Amino acid sequence: MSRKGLTHEIHRDLEEFLTRSHDNREHKMLYVLDLDCDYALPLLRSANATGMFMAPIKWLLLQDNATIDILETFKDMAVFPDSEVILARRLEGANHFTEITSIYRPSPLRDAIIENRGNWTSNGGVRLANIHATSRRRRDLLGTPLKSCLVMTDPDTINHLTDYENKHIDPVTKANYPWILHIVSRMNATVTFRISNTWGYREENGSWSGMMGMLQRQEIDIGGTATFFIAQRIGVVDYVQLYTRTNSAFIFRQPLLSTVSNIFTLPFQRSVWIAIGILLLIVLGLLHFTSKWEYHRGASLARAEYWQQFNPAEQTLSDNFMVVLGAVAQQGYSYEPYRVSPRIVTLMLLIAALSLYASYTANIVALLQSTTDSIKTLTDLFHSPLKLGAQDVVYSRYYFKSFDDPIRRAIVDQKIEPKGQNTSWMTIQEGVHRVKNELFALHGERGTVYKIMQETYQEEEKCGITELDFIKVLFPLLVIQVRSPYLEIVKNTALLLRETGLKYREEYRLYTEKPKCQGQTSFISIGFTECYFALVSMGYGTLLSLVVLTLELLWHKQWELMSFASITVAPLCDRTAESDTAAWEHSGSLEFLEEETFLNNAGENMEQQQ
Repeated sequence: MSRKGLTHEIHRDLEEFLTRSHDNREHKMLYVLDLDCDYALPLLRSANATGMFMAPIKWLLLQDNATIDILETFKDMAVFPDSEVILARRLEGANHFTEITSIYRPSPLRDAIIENRGNWTSNGGVRLANIHATSRRRRDLLGTPLKSCLVMTDPDTINHLTDYENKHIDPVTKANYPWILHIVSRMNATVTFRISNTWGYREENGSWSGMMGMLQRQEIDIGGTATFFIAQRIGVVDYVQLYTRTNSAFIFRQPLLSTVSNIFTLPFQRSVWIAIGILLLIVLGLLHFTSKWEYHRGASLARAEYWQQFNPAEQTLSDNFMVVLGAVAQQGYSYEPYRVSPRIVTLMLLIAALSLYASYTANIVALLQSTTDSIKTLTDLFHSPLKLGAQDVVYSRYYFKSFDDPIRRAIVDQKIEPKGQNTSWMTIQEGVHRVKNELFALHGERGTVYKIMQETYQEEEKCGITELDFIKVLFPLLVIQVRSPYLEIVKNTALLLRETGLKYREEYRLYTEKPKCQGQTSFISIGFTECYFALVSMGYGTLLSLVVLTLELLWHKQWELMSFASITVAPLCDRTAESDTAAWEHSGSLEFLEEETFLNNAGENMEQQQ
C-alpha cells in the first residue's frame, strides 16, 4: 500500500508476473513496465497473447534509452483504438524533460501509430497536448474495412433500403441502414454487409444462429439491424444505446360496449334499479288496494253499467301487476279507474314510467355507440370476446415459445396456437383487415400496423385503437462484438446521431404514429349482439309459456276425467248453472244496486205518506 492509498505489486522477474492471475476487465488496473528491463519484450508478447492491452486496462511504459523500436515492437500487437498504452521516454541530454506518447493501431490491417500526448518536466509537471477522450482522438480508422450484417425477412428489402418503398416491410433494417453508414463515415472506414433472415437465437448445442452467431464468431464487427435486449444475449454481444423506437404489441379496436356487457342493465346504476323496484312495488300495492275499494264501493245503476263496460270483473293482483308492467313498458293496459283514488295512483304510475322510459331510452342510444375500455391487462384480453392473431415473423415465434408466466402461456396455447386447430399466425395485411372487420386483436410491429391502418381505414374506424404490450422488452438496440475496440467510438457517434437529429429523421420517415381519431362515430346498425339479452328474454319467456300451456292442458285433461266420473249428477249441475245464470242476469251486480234499491224504497214510502 502506497502513501496515496494505492495497492501495488512489484515483480522483478517474468515468471512471477506470468503465474499471477490478471483480471483484464478491472477498470482500476494500471501496469507500469520498464522497457530497459531484460524481460520487457517477452512480457509485452505475453500480455498481448492474453488480451491485456484491451480496455479498460492501462499501461505505462518507461524508457531511458532508445534500445527498443516502439513501432516495430507493436506493429503486430492488439493495441487497437481502445487501448491505453502510454510511453514516457526521457530524452537524451534532457534529464528534466520526458516525452509522453501513446501507441495504437487503427485496425488489424494498419500499422502502429504514435500520437503525441504531451510532456513532463520537473518544474512544470505534466502538460497534455490533447485532453480529448481516446474515442474522440482515435475515431479516424484510416479507411479500415468493417463488416456488418442486415436482417431481412423479405429478400426484396435489399432493393428498397433507401427509397422508402414498402415501408411496412423490414422497417427496422431500413431505419438502421443509414445509421450504420453515418457511423462508418464518421469513423473514416468502409463497410460491407452480409444478409441474414434471422436475428439469431441460442441453439441446443449452445451456439448462436443468425446475426448473433456472426458477432459471437467475430465474422462481423457490428450488427446492422437492431435487436431486443434480453438476458440470454448478455455476454454474447454488447449493446449500443441507439434505440429504434418501435416494438410489437397486441393492437385492436376497442369493442362496442354491447359485446362485453348487457347494455340493457347499464343505463341506471344498481341503486337506481333498486329504487325503481321499490317504487313499483309500492304502486302495485296502492293500485291493488284502491281497485278493491273501488269494486266494493256502492254506485248508482247508471254508473255501475258504465264501469262494467271497461271492468267486467274484479281486479286481481295479477291484473294489477299487468297494469304496472304495461305502464312501465309503455304498452298500455285495459284497466280504467273510475274513482279518484285509483286514478291518482294510475296517474302517478304513468308520470313515473314516462320519466324513466325517456331516461332509459336516451342512455340506451348512447350506450349502443359506446366502446369499452375494460381491456387494460393481458388477463382482460384473454377473457375478452376478441379473437387473437400474430404477425408471422421470426422473433415473435421465438418469444412466444419462451414465456413461462401462466397468462402469456395460456394466450399462446389457447388463442394463438390451439391444439388440434389452425394456428393464428398470419400476414400483417390479413391481420389488419380482420381488426377492421371483426372482434380481433393482432400482435404485430406497431409502425407497420399503423401504416396500413392509416392507408386503409375510414376516419371513424381510426377511433378507439388500443395497444397492449405482450413481449415486455425494451426498444431494439444496435449490437457490436463483445469488447470490440470500436465500442466507445460507435457509442459516441450514436450519441451524435441523436443530437443532430439524423436518428429521428429516419424514424419519422419510416414509422407511422398511431392514427388520430378525427372523425365522429358513424351510424351503428343493430344486430344480434346488441339484442342478445332481449332475444334471450323472449326465448325464456316462450319456453315458460309452453311449460304453462302444458300444465294447463294436463289440468284440463284431469278435469275432464273428474267430470266424466261425476256424470250422474250432470243434469242437476246443468239446472243449477242455468238458474244461477238467470238469477245473475235478473239481479245484476248486487253491490252496485244497493244504493239504487235504497233510493227506490225511500221514494215509494214518501208517496204512500202523501
